Amino acid sequence: MVVALGAYLSGAGRSPRAVRGGADAAADSAARWGAAHGVRTGRAGTWTQAHRRWLALAALLVVVPVFALWNHPTVLTVLLLALVLLAVLAVLALLAASGRAATTGEPPVPGRPGPGE
Repeated sequence: MVVALGAYLSGAGRSPRAVRGGADAAADSAARWGAAHGVRTGRAGTWTQAHRRWLALAALLVVVPVFALWNHPTVLTVLLLALVLLAVLAVLALLAASGRAATTGEPPVPGRPGPGE
Protein backbone atom coordinates (compact mmCIF):
# COMPACT_ATOMS: atom_id res chain seq x y z
CA MET A 1 0.00 0.00 0.00
CA VAL A 2 2.90 2.37 0.71
CA VAL A 3 4.32 1.77 -2.78
CA ALA A 4 0.89 2.26 -4.36
CA LEU A 5 0.37 5.52 -2.44
CA GLY A 6 3.83 6.76 -3.46
CA ALA A 7 3.19 5.87 -7.09
CA TYR A 8 -0.19 7.63 -7.01
CA LEU A 9 1.23 10.78 -5.41
CA SER A 10 4.03 10.99 -7.96
CA GLY A 11 1.52 10.89 -10.83
CA ALA A 12 0.21 13.65 -13.04
CA GLY A 13 -3.41 13.68 -11.84
CA ARG A 14 -5.15 16.69 -10.34
CA SER A 15 -5.17 15.35 -6.76
CA PRO A 16 -1.47 14.38 -6.66
CA ARG A 17 -0.52 17.77 -8.14
CA ALA A 18 -2.65 19.47 -5.48
CA VAL A 19 -0.96 17.48 -2.70
CA ARG A 20 2.51 18.29 -4.06
CA GLY A 21 1.55 21.94 -4.53
CA GLY A 22 0.28 22.10 -0.96
CA ALA A 23 3.51 20.58 0.31
CA ASP A 24 5.56 23.12 -1.68
CA ALA A 25 3.38 25.96 -0.38
CA ALA A 26 3.91 24.75 3.19
CA ALA A 27 7.68 24.55 2.61
CA ASP A 28 7.67 28.07 1.10
CA SER A 29 5.75 29.36 4.12
CA ALA A 30 8.22 27.72 6.50
CA ALA A 31 11.14 29.17 4.52
CA ARG A 32 9.62 32.66 4.70
CA TRP A 33 9.10 32.25 8.45
CA GLY A 34 12.70 31.12 8.83
CA ALA A 35 13.98 34.03 6.74
CA ALA A 36 11.98 36.45 8.88
CA HIS A 37 13.73 35.01 11.94
CA GLY A 38 17.22 35.12 10.46
CA VAL A 39 17.51 31.51 9.29
CA ARG A 40 19.32 31.32 5.96
CA THR A 41 20.59 28.30 4.04
CA GLY A 42 22.91 30.23 1.75
CA ARG A 43 24.29 28.38 -1.23
CA ALA A 44 23.11 25.02 0.14
CA GLY A 45 19.51 26.09 -0.45
CA THR A 46 20.11 27.29 -4.00
CA TRP A 47 22.11 24.15 -4.80
CA THR A 48 19.35 21.96 -3.38
CA GLN A 49 16.76 23.84 -5.42
CA ALA A 50 18.78 23.23 -8.59
CA HIS A 51 19.31 19.52 -7.87
CA ARG A 52 16.13 18.63 -5.96
CA ARG A 53 14.90 15.92 -8.34
CA TRP A 54 18.24 14.11 -8.30
CA LEU A 55 18.49 14.32 -4.53
CA ALA A 56 14.97 12.94 -4.10
CA LEU A 57 15.80 10.11 -6.50
CA ALA A 58 18.99 9.37 -4.57
CA ALA A 59 17.03 9.22 -1.30
CA LEU A 60 14.58 6.80 -2.89
CA LEU A 61 17.44 4.71 -4.29
CA VAL A 62 18.86 4.37 -0.79
CA VAL A 63 15.59 3.36 0.88
CA VAL A 64 14.48 0.84 -1.77
CA PRO A 65 17.55 -1.45 -1.53
CA VAL A 66 17.44 -1.27 2.27
CA PHE A 67 13.86 -2.51 2.11
CA ALA A 68 14.63 -5.11 -0.56
CA LEU A 69 17.59 -6.50 1.37
CA TRP A 70 15.85 -6.56 4.77
CA ASN A 71 15.55 -10.21 5.88
CA HIS A 72 12.05 -10.21 7.34
CA PRO A 73 10.39 -6.83 6.85
CA THR A 74 7.40 -6.19 9.04
CA VAL A 75 4.73 -3.52 8.78
CA LEU A 76 6.70 -1.49 11.30
CA THR A 77 9.82 -1.75 9.11
CA VAL A 78 7.93 -0.51 6.05
CA LEU A 79 6.39 2.37 8.00
CA LEU A 80 9.75 3.32 9.50
CA LEU A 81 11.43 3.37 6.09
CA ALA A 82 8.55 5.40 4.65
CA LEU A 83 8.82 7.90 7.52
CA VAL A 84 12.57 8.21 7.04
CA LEU A 85 12.05 8.85 3.33
CA LEU A 86 9.34 11.43 4.07
CA ALA A 87 11.61 13.19 6.56
CA VAL A 88 14.44 13.37 4.01
CA LEU A 89 12.05 14.67 1.36
CA ALA A 90 10.72 17.28 3.81
CA VAL A 91 14.24 18.52 4.55
CA LEU A 92 14.93 18.71 0.81
CA ALA A 93 11.70 20.66 0.30
CA LEU A 94 12.63 23.13 3.04
CA LEU A 95 16.13 23.63 1.67
CA ALA A 96 14.77 24.06 -1.86
CA ALA A 97 12.17 26.57 -0.63
CA SER A 98 14.93 28.59 1.01
CA GLY A 99 16.84 28.43 -2.25
CA ARG A 100 13.80 29.69 -4.15
CA ALA A 101 13.38 32.54 -1.68
CA ALA A 102 17.05 33.47 -2.04
CA THR A 103 16.99 33.46 -5.84
CA THR A 104 13.75 35.47 -6.16
CA GLY A 105 15.21 38.22 -4.02
CA GLU A 106 12.24 38.68 -1.71
CA PRO A 107 12.10 42.11 -0.11
CA PRO A 108 13.54 42.42 3.40
CA VAL A 109 11.24 41.90 6.32
CA PRO A 110 9.86 45.20 7.68
CA GLY A 111 11.50 46.26 10.91
CA ARG A 112 14.70 44.34 10.21
CA PRO A 113 17.75 46.08 8.80
CA GLY A 114 18.84 44.88 5.38
CA PRO A 115 22.39 44.05 4.33
CA GLY A 116 24.77 46.95 4.84
CA GLU A 117 22.39 48.93 7.08
